[in-house]
Amino acid sequence: VLMTFPGKRREGEGLAPYTWFRVGGPADRLFIPADAEDLALFLRDLPAEEPLTIIGVGSNLLVRDGGLRGTVIRLGPKFGQIVTDGTRLVTGAAALDAMVAKRAAAAGIAGLEFYRGIPGTIGGALRMNAGAYGSETKDVLVRADALDREGNRHRFAAEDIGYTYRH
Repeated sequence: VLMTFPGKRREGEGLAPYTWFRVGGPADRLFIPADAEDLALFLRDLPAEEPLTIIGVGSNLLVRDGGLRGTVIRLGPKFGQIVTDGTRLVTGAAALDAMVAKRAAAAGIAGLEFYRGIPGTIGGALRMNAGAYGSETKDVLVRADALDREGNRHRFAAEDIGYTYRH
């Protein structure tokens, strides 16, 4: 049974439009999920042996002309939301680092200024413990919610992630 998903699903999609340098060959399959539930359903349906690559806004990404094998997931607009919750921000993985810094400043939340000069998204910042000017993601993260390869949801406290310098 072929499942349908609200997100965009394309075969042989060139990845150049999804990178800042505008270079890159096609992905065998590209999926842009509509929201977290769409992504979870897609992951549950994806064969375990299928190569999987997840990309953000492509700020630090060069894709070879030959493209990428398997499925590439690019998080859609719903994953870029930024919500103020008192003295905290709740952001999606596709929220731009610079926008997170701006929204924090507008809400009077200090400590996220270092994101202003970091290209990319919060998802990438979480993955690499991005930082600048003496601050790192590990210093400001409260918790992270995630989906695993099978589409199961997990919640991690910052101390559970095991951050080290740039890892």
